Amino acid sequence: MAHRTVRAAASHEEVVSGSRFIGYVVEVEDVEAAAIHLAGVRAAHPAATHHCWAHRVGPAQRFSDDGEPGGTAGRPMLEVILKRDLDHVSAVVVRYFGGRKLGAGGLVRAYSGTLAKALDAAGVRDVVDVAGVTVRAPFAHTDTVLRLLADAAQKTAPFDLSAPTFDAGGLVVRLSVPEEALAALSAALREATNGAASLEVDV
Repeated sequence: MAHRTVRAAASHEEVVSGSRFIGYVVEVEDVEAAAIHLAGVRAAHPAATHHCWAHRVGPAQRFSDDGEPGGTAGRPMLEVILKRDLDHVSAVVVRYFGGRKLGAGGLVRAYSGTLAKALDAAGVRDVVDVAGVTVRAPFAHTDTVLRLLADAAQKTAPFDLSAPTFDAGGLVVRLSVPEEALAALSAALREATNGAASLEVDV
């Protein structure tokens, strides 16, 4: 399904009551990539007191306070991600303890605030899920189908059209099209060719 995610990887650093907080955000394809992101941040900050994290990848929503009092770091970070309706995002905030305790409320504000500013720096983009499909039509409908596909390509993005080829049955065109546009395109092809053209989603 279509979703919103970060436009680019980003970070933000701030000091709160002597403690240094550094937040990192990145787009991830799956939970394994989120784990790799966390491992990379840990490797970059081996001396940090805490490496708190949260990620959302489709239905997977996970977080960790990494030694901070329960509910003061990972959960607030996940709430920031959810509030912005972001998906496929991994977030890590490291803390270098500065000698002063912040209290539960202070920790929540520090972790969520650092992440929020990292997300501001990252920006947002909409991701459209695209399907690869194959269109087939008898020779007699070649011009009709090619005109229809060219017109659809002008109106729909992203829409990538390969050069047409032919087999024994007629025209063959492979293309990629937003999943949400598949039903309308299939219906238009059937109507324009009296049911002679077919659209099959590539597996």
